[in-house]
Amino acid sequence: MAPVYKLKFFDSMGLAEPIRYLFAYGGIPYENIAVQIDKDWINLQQTVPFGKLPVLGIDNKLLFQSVAISRYLGKLVGLLPLDDFESAEMDAIAATVFDFGSRVFEWFHETDDTKKMMLHQELETKIIPRYLTDFEELASGKGGYFGGKKITWADIYFVGIMESVEGMWKKNLLQRQYPMLYQIYNDVHNIPAIKTYISKRPNYKY
Repeated sequence: MAPVYKLKFFDSMGLAEPIRYLFAYGGIPYENIAVQIDKDWINLQQTVPFGKLPVLGIDNKLLFQSVAISRYLGKLVGLLPLDDFESAEMDAIAATVFDFGSRVFEWFHETDDTKKMMLHQELETKIIPRYLTDFEELASGKGGYFGGKKITWADIYFVGIMESVEGMWKKNLLQRQYPMLYQIYNDVHNIPAIKTYISKRPNYKY
């Protein structure tokens, strides 16, 4: 019998969107449980590892941290490189994408206006250009995608997080300056199963 999957995350794209992409890619049924911050989160936060989402229930087991969940699903759907070193490279890419997204999430949720302005300035002038330039060089050096000529789970992780980042930043960050990354973004979105998922998903803001 196939495992029963239950994904818990807030009613947004965020760190769960790459996971949803991978479920869609593999045609794997799962329950998408939208956690309402003002209703569910106070009690739920006490019950999940480290008080953070997303978490993925797999029958009676629980997996946490979006990179680990995505890697697990990436292997399940055949998007994990067989070579150990190449697999580790994809782990490094996804972990760095997580770091990048976290910097933008920090700015977006900052409530102090002065600090938020400082974070925005740092993102615009230093953080975003540095991360995207390095990602662009990595993809270019590999010949198209982060793992070479074929899409891996790390490409899907990157696109899922970037879609959320651009939603918060309210600006297309890839099209003009980062052609390799923009191609990855489009190629992932044009995978038929992911394209179908996107056409039917809830109207997430970011």
